[in-house]
Amino acid sequence: MTTERTSKGEQTKQRILEAAAQMFWKSSYHNVRVDKIVAEAEVNKASFYQYFKNKEQAALECVNYMFGRTKEYVFDGAFESEQDPVKRLEEIFNRLYLAHKEMKDEDGIICGCPFMNMGNELATDSELIRQKVEHVYSEFHRYHQKIYEDAKAMGITSVNWEPEVIARQLQGVLNSSMASAKLRNRPEDILDALPAAKAILGVLQQ
Repeated sequence: MTTERTSKGEQTKQRILEAAAQMFWKSSYHNVRVDKIVAEAEVNKASFYQYFKNKEQAALECVNYMFGRTKEYVFDGAFESEQDPVKRLEEIFNRLYLAHKEMKDEDGIICGCPFMNMGNELATDSELIRQKVEHVYSEFHRYHQKIYEDAKAMGITSVNWEPEVIARQLQGVLNSSMASAKLRNRPEDILDALPAAKAILGVLQQ
């Protein structure tokens, strides 16, 4: 009986988390009330506060949830499917393009990067969320840094910069491309930014 209750409770929390994550992403943190979240998740408000102290805590867990999904599909997926560093970079951009294209095909809109959306909105309002989003990007930087280090070891890059700087610049190109895709409702803007990323990596000729 206890196990059954725990399983049901985990399912309820997951429904709330998934609903909140999608609503924060497609709208904004300030525009999404707890009432809207529980209505979308089809649970009562008491259930929300059973699992989350407040909306800020729910948002923090949503960042973790979206991070796990993005890491698995975009970054781990790219690294598992390709060994060549340039191909890995291309695959990261391609996977983000496909995700945004699917979003537009299904909903007619593009929501952009969930971490950048929430970080830009709340960086000066919530230090906890600012730190959480910063941590997410630091994890993504590890993949970009590995791409650069592998390219350097293979002798296919023409630049000799600090790996941390390259990583931040590559993520910056990704962020800008997703912001452009959202603003113009055009997922192809992500692929259009790939040559700029290759130039930063020093492998434009690849």
